[in-house]
Amino acid sequence: MRIIHLEATVLLLAIVVGAISVPLQAQASSKEATSVEAPDWQVAAGEKLAFEVASVKPSAPDSQPRVNFTLGPGDVYASTGGRFLASSINLLDYIRFAYKLTDGQAEILRANAPDWITTERFDIQAMSKTPNPTKDQMRLMMQALLAERFKLGIHAEVRELPVLALVLIKPGKPGPQLRPHPTSDSTCSDVMAPMSEDSDSRHALESPTVCGGLVSTGVPGAPSHVRLTGRKVSLTLLAAHLGEMGHYDRPIVDQTGLTGTFDLVLEWGADPPGSTDSPHRDDNQSLLQEALKTELGLKLERTRAPSTAFFIDHLDRQPTQN
Repeated sequence: MRIIHLEATVLLLAIVVGAISVPLQAQASSKEATSVEAPDWQVAAGEKLAFEVASVKPSAPDSQPRVNFTLGPGDVYASTGGRFLASSINLLDYIRFAYKLTDGQAEILRANAPDWITTERFDIQAMSKTPNPTKDQMRLMMQALLAERFKLGIHAEVRELPVLALVLIKPGKPGPQLRPHPTSDSTCSDVMAPMSEDSDSRHALESPTVCGGLVSTGVPGAPSHVRLTGRKVSLTLLAAHLGEMGHYDRPIVDQTGLTGTFDLVLEWGADPPGSTDSPHRDDNQSLLQEALKTELGLKLERTRAPSTAFFIDHLDRQPTQN
């Protein structure tokens, strides 16, 4: 069985660009743009932070991407005692981590940035003065590092953009495979919401053992199928990952109106179960949307909505010396 941890692959593997086309940004005129206040996660992380010491250097040509904790937009995080270790990561991925960008936001930023933002790779080793910073506090430290060493200037704007809205088919009624995570669970180590009586037994919950992340696995006996599971995840995070997995031409935004966190299972793919052929892009999107409908009680609607987009004002190609 293949297992792909989406939180890790955001930065451990090369980003598959093109999921969101360049015209998205072009369709939003400057007259539509408004300034953006600091996001809630950044306010909660506290005041501006910086690494106490840091080393930045170009990566060796044959080196492989490595990080000492998952750098995706979710909450999956293994405390490192304040150490940040990464090698062979491009600048776009460092910026994605620092500003907690969704796939759609990252692609809009990439479309308006120099090409080398995805080709130049760097090793970063840094140490925090704070003994056990949170993941979001590490993001703030990375923001400061990018500004100091690469002279990164970046700003956010709210623009009216074409999007896919993730909405409930029946207001207030999620599907059988989308269940609120127990509010009494403070550890998320082994507590799961009970399965609905009408849940399909083949979808026996196989959620990750840690909170805040989504895990994609293969399905025994159905090589063309994908099973996505999550524990204590927000629907905002689900929407962000669906854009990449479905290769849609516009960002996906959560408009379900559901708050809190959820446990979920979502499986889709081409039938019959023994098929080894991967579905084409359009077929994959149809299969994914059907699974969203029957399993999670959700659907995607094409619309326009105010969305936060990030743009680079300045970025040096080479970092200042250590």
